Amino acid sequence: MAVAPDAASRAMAAYALALFHDNNSREAEAIPNYVRALDDGLPGDLVAPARAWLASSRFKTGDPAGALAEIRRSRAAGPDAALARFLGALESRIAGRR
Repeated sequence: MAVAPDAASRAMAAYALALFHDNNSREAEAIPNYVRALDDGLPGDLVAPARAWLASSRFKTGDPAGALAEIRRSRAAGPDAALARFLGALESRIAGRR
């Protein structure tokens, strides 16, 4: 197995793996990879989307409080209009399950 040479490369690799798991309905496997990507310094333009997808994965795995925290962090990172709509819809779904 190859090892990424620096934190930026590791962040991108972890993000790609998180997306792979997330897109294949393996949210529990995606979560630690999103966290690793963010911890390793994911580029600024990917922080808001990564936090949004992490929020969704946390919600789907039964962690609504963690999801709401990530929604706040994603909004603070400055998501675009489409991502803001996604976050609003996710927040509404979470509120409906309380």
